Amino acid sequence: MTTSTDPSENTDGIGDGQRTLDGQHLADALAKLGTVDPVCVEVLTRLNLRVYPGEPGDRTAYVVLDVHGVSIGVKRRAADLYLHADTTETDDRLIAFEINGYGETDHTTNPSHPGL
Repeated sequence: MTTSTDPSENTDGIGDGQRTLDGQHLADALAKLGTVDPVCVEVLTRLNLRVYPGEPGDRTAYVVLDVHGVSIGVKRRAADLYLHADTTETDDRLIAFEINGYGETDHTTNPSHPGL
């Protein structure tokens, strides 16, 4: 299984040193271990994993998982846990999320201002 670094991606420094693992490589590696459920293979082949080095003061790297047209990013910063969901590649305007089993909370995006 190999990963790659994309030095061309640079979004104000966060892209520096990006490492990626595409789902096809992951699915192929799992298949070598034995039979893999076809549903898992379908999801894994569409999955993309990106890892960016942490910024000064961060406790972890920034990890982004792309699946189902959505990017979910997470990193542990010095004072908090940062979660980012990017649905701009989908038609989803209502996003329901849940943290620690405390029930769902809805967030409605503004189509004219993605991310609001």
